[in-house]
Amino acid sequence: MKAYWCGQTKMKTDIAHTSALQIVSLDPSKDSESWDQYVRSHPEGTVFHLMAWKRMIESSFGHEPRYLLAEEPKTKEIAGVLPLFFVCSKIFGRMLISTPQAAYGGILASSTEARDALLDQARQLARDAQVEFLELRNFQNPIDDPSLPRKDLYVTFRQELWHDPEKNNLAIPRKTRAEIREGIRRGLEFNVNQIGIDEFYGIYSRSVRDLGTPVFSKSLFTNGMREFGSDCKIFSVHWKGSLVSAVWTLFYQGEVVPYYGGSIKKYNGLAVNSFMYWMLIRYGCEQGYRVFDFGRSKKGTGSFNFKKRWGMRMSDLAYQYVLVRSQSMPDTSPLNPKFSLGIRVWQRLPLFVTNALGPQIAKHLI
Repeated sequence: MKAYWCGQTKMKTDIAHTSALQIVSLDPSKDSESWDQYVRSHPEGTVFHLMAWKRMIESSFGHEPRYLLAEEPKTKEIAGVLPLFFVCSKIFGRMLISTPQAAYGGILASSTEARDALLDQARQLARDAQVEFLELRNFQNPIDDPSLPRKDLYVTFRQELWHDPEKNNLAIPRKTRAEIREGIRRGLEFNVNQIGIDEFYGIYSRSVRDLGTPVFSKSLFTNGMREFGSDCKIFSVHWKGSLVSAVWTLFYQGEVVPYYGGSIKKYNGLAVNSFMYWMLIRYGCEQGYRVFDFGRSKKGTGSFNFKKRWGMRMSDLAYQYVLVRSQSMPDTSPLNPKFSLGIRVWQRLPLFVTNALGPQIAKHLI
């Protein structure tokens, strides 16, 4: 079995200079507030660029952060940011990722010079550390550079929210609207922050086991709720007093971002998922949010097909790579045929086994 070095990578605070900019490593004790201010002011900023996501990933997985800033040498004004983590995986090797477990990442910059300087420094960091590859999970911020291979695997689904929920309801295709009405007819109930992490984890862990996916540690969700505070809520659906589905959701700059969700398979006939996501859309409308971000899905999966039926705007995600030790594009997706047997076996294991083993495996996934 191939061995991977997982030690920390030494890096100076001031690490690179251009004619008008310097690239520095984030000092969390001094730079966190200005970092978040820059992200929130940038038109391409996402919830995954925030310091709260950094702290959540760092405390939950133990990955080593390497957050880079481009700044003016004299004024220290930020001209660009790049969140990065070293991930040492026993499955895929040592990688430099922007950003682990996130749908989006990559460089945010105020100028081409700042963007190019951050990319050059990230390339150098990847080469110095001899990682397998550097991955930039771009969404609205792809880099026009033919030397960076792109992966055509993920898409994301987003929908504008209007003040009147009925307008959003009418934008949903007829078949999905019929499923929503079925959930309403069957008496499903929708609640906000009525359940805690333990109850959510019971639903989520069962759901991902049924998909053949190792579950994250419960601490991921606990840490996330602590770091995001009021910008993180758990929505749940109940039927005749029983919890049947739930979704762990983030809120950012007028966006509703449902991110980790699950349901109990035996209740699928009640259309619990269609009901839950419609009620979350409705909640977003009534609370004044402007965008519903249904998140990324791999093309050709059940999740992709489910989201496609909502009539939302679908956009390809231009994930880009710098190959270092790897000679070809990495395939870290569960759709990789070499994982198919393991997925089938995992789906048959008892829940107490997958809940015990899952977090030990999941920390090696990205």
